[in-house]
Amino acid sequence: MTSLDSRVTIANDSEMNFDGKYVLYWMVSTRRFHYNAALQHAAEMAKQYQVPLVVLEAISISHPYANDRIISFMIEGMVENIDIFKENNVRFIPWVQTPLQGPGGLLRSLSKNAVMVVTDDFPTYKSKWVVEDAKSAIKIPLHIVDSNGAIPLDWPTKAYPTAHSFRRFIHDRFVDSIETWPKKTPVEQGHDLWMNDEQYGELVKESGIVKTPLEWLWRVCEKGSVGIDALSVLDIDHSVPPVNDKSGGTKQAKNRMNTFLQSRIGRYHTDRNEVSNPATSGLSPWFHFGHISTIELIQTLLETNDWSPHYIDPSRRGSRSGWWGLSEPVESFLDQIITWRELGFNFAHNEENHTSIESIPNWAKLTLSLHQEDRSDNYTLEELENALTEDEIWNAAQRQLRQEGIIHNYLRMVWGKRILEWAPDAKTASEWMIYLNDKWALDGRDPNSYTGIFWVLGRHDRAWGPERPIFGKVRYMSSANTAKKFNLKPYLSRFAGGYQSNLFSN
Repeated sequence: MTSLDSRVTIANDSEMNFDGKYVLYWMVSTRRFHYNAALQHAAEMAKQYQVPLVVLEAISISHPYANDRIISFMIEGMVENIDIFKENNVRFIPWVQTPLQGPGGLLRSLSKNAVMVVTDDFPTYKSKWVVEDAKSAIKIPLHIVDSNGAIPLDWPTKAYPTAHSFRRFIHDRFVDSIETWPKKTPVEQGHDLWMNDEQYGELVKESGIVKTPLEWLWRVCEKGSVGIDALSVLDIDHSVPPVNDKSGGTKQAKNRMNTFLQSRIGRYHTDRNEVSNPATSGLSPWFHFGHISTIELIQTLLETNDWSPHYIDPSRRGSRSGWWGLSEPVESFLDQIITWRELGFNFAHNEENHTSIESIPNWAKLTLSLHQEDRSDNYTLEELENALTEDEIWNAAQRQLRQEGIIHNYLRMVWGKRILEWAPDAKTASEWMIYLNDKWALDGRDPNSYTGIFWVLGRHDRAWGPERPIFGKVRYMSSANTAKKFNLKPYLSRFAGGYQSNLFSN
């Protein structure tokens, strides 16, 4: 049994439309069927008011960084959802914004005949803006539901400054949080929530929705020249192509999850940062787009290890390892996917300025300011975007970002530190990192993205010594030191190109 109360926020004080014909779930970030708290809540509301449930998955293109890479990944997940929701007898409407119809107008028209609206909670970027607009756009109750992680977003009442302090909170509340996790299957078997074809025809007519053609969605999913041609009709950035070996959707996400649990997690604690064969899950793009839940991965991992709360060692509260009573690699991964991932969500949820340099701690602001005059002219943003530096390790990381939509875990940190070193000032460095990451990364525009970017500038970190030029007391990392830690030859060969003259420059 679960209780979703801790994950539901009533966003307005509008009265229920008892003449409504359906409950509408406006899916904007939790783009999946299973382990979906918003879908579960919407189904419960539809059952309570004895009306059908309608799910509309909306893809907006009216936001920065809307491009072929991001939109195609989302559409691939959407096409999978068409079949999954049909198999579970829930009316599902796939919709991609066109110049003829924007999301705001569509929500207003669909909500006129709805009992209420349920949508997803997501603490940053476009999804957050959509929810804020929805509060004023509709005149019926709006419920916002959190499916983001193991710990409900509203439980912590502040933004935690460090992983250690947040970890102590998690250890205090984790067992209780299990009761708030959504069910694997959010609608009961044999339910009567289906909207029949006649009712659906009326919905389409009354709302004026311009349905996205299924044939066009399928063409996008073919990728290659067919997919590119299909995407060309959208007013988006066509300079960022899809990643051919990564497809959005639950199927590929679950395959990657199972591969990780079966063959890589056993060496996670030692090989997470290994460059040639990193022991990571590689799931961050699918987590970001809501195609799979971290709760599903955590629950599967705990069940595989026959874990129970009796394994907990209370004396290890706040420690990175030993608290769970599990093996070192499993505990190392749990700390990453719960503590570090949800620390980013906690900060974004509680700090409006989480995408600004103003969000870094005062000691970091001071030390970076004191060392501003250490800087000299280096590279332009255009040179960085095109991997035109004399640091071939950095160039390789940037090429990986452009080609694959990701950067290796450890090299991503080095990538950010060098931008801090090369930019005119720390503020510009943060803006350049956000631009490059949000434009090219499949897991960009995410609380964890902004955590990583601002960690480069001192967020969730401490002052380090010795004090260095430019960095001051902010943690220092370099390509030269990275070259000493890892065998980079295969990686550099894979992403070769650009200048070679100063391979391991500081």
